[in-house]
Order: sequence, then C-alpha cells, then structure tokens
Amino acid sequence: MSARVERPTPRESVFGFRREGPETFERLTDVDRSGLLRYTRYLTFQVGGGLFSPENMRKYLPYLRSITNLHTLTLAHFRVLSLIPVFNECFGTFANTLRHLSIRNAYVTDQQLLYIISQFPLLEDLTIISLTGAYPGHPVPTTTQSPLLRGTLILVDPDTREFSDCLATLPGGLNFRSLEFFRCNDPRAVLDACGHSVRSISYLWCKKGGTEGKSRSRIRAHVEM
Repeated sequence: MSARVERPTPRESVFGFRREGPETFERLTDVDRSGLLRYTRYLTFQVGGGLFSPENMRKYLPYLRSITNLHTLTLAHFRVLSLIPVFNECFGTFANTLRHLSIRNAYVTDQQLLYIISQFPLLEDLTIISLTGAYPGHPVPTTTQSPLLRGTLILVDPDTREFSDCLATLPGGLNFRSLEFFRCNDPRAVLDACGHSVRSISYLWCKKGGTEGKSRSRIRAHVEM
C-alpha cells in the first residue's frame, strides 16, 4: 500500500518583483513558465532608483494580461511621470478586480497620483507612503471618475497638507471607513471629506526632540465612532 502524496497548492498570494532597474520585470517570465500567473493576487513592482522604461515594460504586456484576478498592487520607487503614458496599457487589465493600491517612495505630483487612483473603479483601500514631489512634465488627463474608496486609507509621511486637499477633490468624494495617519501634518481635508463615512481614526505623530540625544516624542490617538 503506497502512501498518498499531497501535492502542494500554489499560493494565491505574493509575487514580488523587486530587482533593480529594467530586470524588475524579468521574473514575470519565470512565473509564467511555472503556470502561476493566474494565481497571482498580490503584485509588487519596485524599480531601484526610480528607473523605468515604458518600452521595456511593453514587452511584458502578455504576461501582465495573464493576471486576471489581482486584488492588491504595490508600486514602489517609480518616477510616475514615465509611467503615465503607458499606465492604462500596462495596468488597465486590473481595473475590474483591484481592491487595494499601495504607492510607496514614488516621485509624483498630486495630479499624477489622482489620475492613477482614478483608473481603478472598484478600489477600496489606499496606502500612500513617503512621496517626493516631481516635475509635472506633460499634462495629466483630467480626472472625471472616482473609485469606491470605502475601506481604509493609510497615509505615511507624505506632503500631507497638499495631498490631503487634492485627494478630497476626487469627483465622487471619499467614503473611507477607516483612516490611519502616521507622521502626517494637517490631513483635515480628508477628515472633512470622510465625515459621513468614517468609523475609525488612528493617528500617530513622532518626531525627534529639539535637543541632541533626546528621545523621540510620540502622540498617539485612536477614535472609533
């Protein structure tokens, strides 16, 4: 009598693409050869030093379009200006499935960021971490639609005042139920825009003391409605 062998089931979770420079996307071909792209639910693209080539990415479009049920997309260390012209071509296939978008350490203007957010109509959760202002470059298409945005908004150390004001101008408004702010300065526009929907607010502010060697000071608050 032979023992039954349990075959491993492919994880439906993380395929992270974190290599430096243009080789970032090479792993798509590796995953495709293994037949795992259709199981991808969480996808991370990180391009070291902000390097990105639209021409380089186009050759990987067949692989991106094989990912048909993506829930979470993370874009890290991009110069968003170079991404805008090919954004829908590369990521439009995720428009009907994406629920969570995370943008980290990106070089981006407020209008560029709003344009990217608005391309995913079913988007519920949004995470924005450590943005750096960028040269506007060519005009960004006018934002005429808004996602659902009814889950959780996490803001970490962006230029919060300007981005908060800009985010609150989305045509469909903001419907977040949970707000989490870390090292944020004056996010009142977002707070006002979510006044009808928010149920939980977390706020953590920490900064170095004015005297050398002094420990960090922290202000922590959590409110549930």
